[in-house]
Amino acid sequence: MKNKKAKHSLAVLAAACSSVVLSSSVFAVTPTPDPDPDPNPGGNASFSQLFDEAEGDGRCSVRRVSGVGSTFYVPTDPSNRNARFNILGWGNGTGGTSTTYSSVLESIASHCILVAAANTANSGTGREVEDAVDDARSRYSDILNTNAKVCTSGHSQGGGGSFNAANRLDADCVIAVQPDTVYTTQIDDALPRDVEVIAFWSDGDTLAPASPYNSRRVERNSSILTQVETDGEDHFTITYGRGGNIGTLFRMASKAQLSNDSAEATKFRKAFWGPSTSSTVTTSAREISDVERDSGATSATP
Repeated sequence: MKNKKAKHSLAVLAAACSSVVLSSSVFAVTPTPDPDPDPNPGGNASFSQLFDEAEGDGRCSVRRVSGVGSTFYVPTDPSNRNARFNILGWGNGTGGTSTTYSSVLESIASHCILVAAANTANSGTGREVEDAVDDARSRYSDILNTNAKVCTSGHSQGGGGSFNAANRLDADCVIAVQPDTVYTTQIDDALPRDVEVIAFWSDGDTLAPASPYNSRRVERNSSILTQVETDGEDHFTITYGRGGNIGTLFRMASKAQLSNDSAEATKFRKAFWGPSTSSTVTTSAREISDVERDSGATSATP
């Protein structure tokens, strides 16, 4: 592992999960690619085009503000001095610090999303993420959308805790990155039926893999769910720089759910929600090893 500090900081999780064996098939159902797809149905960008676009940073500059319990990544849109933003609430993995995920969170904020990250190393309850979002609402009310949309997110323990934070905040959506729901935290209650959930996994992750338990618990507590697994990445990929392919998917999901540009949000929503088109996430992409979208996801408005 190249990032020994990150590995050491998450040692508690590693020790707890060392007995997990990764199965060869993560999900029960994998969509079959259309053998003769419309190359541009309804003017959609292809999934590969969306993925390539999300590999880069956005137009907003970002200011990192450190508080006692939270760290904020505050965007400024140079093309619109009156721009207003939505909020992503973030929870670290076990042992993670305010700097462990700083690069990937700054890249999310560059897409004109205000990130409120809890500084705690144990974010499974969702309380600290709730506090971070509430603090952001108070501190930055002048640059937030009226009734700003809120997504909760996190990695590992923080990914599991993002479900608990969503319930505490009455959030609109969840973006869970390799969520652990077995060893370091549990999902306390099912989400309301209108909350959209995107869960990301990696087939090289032996600490919080999708199967045999994590994806099932996510499924049981979600009604509108898209799950995507990347190919060949491990549990710590998200902590390296801008997060590898799983980091790119994280940016895609954040843009889909929280962009302050409605056209941009709709474009990226088509990767995760609604009937299958050329935009929909697919295992035909070399970065993706598995996909599952439930009936709530396929019937959601893109």
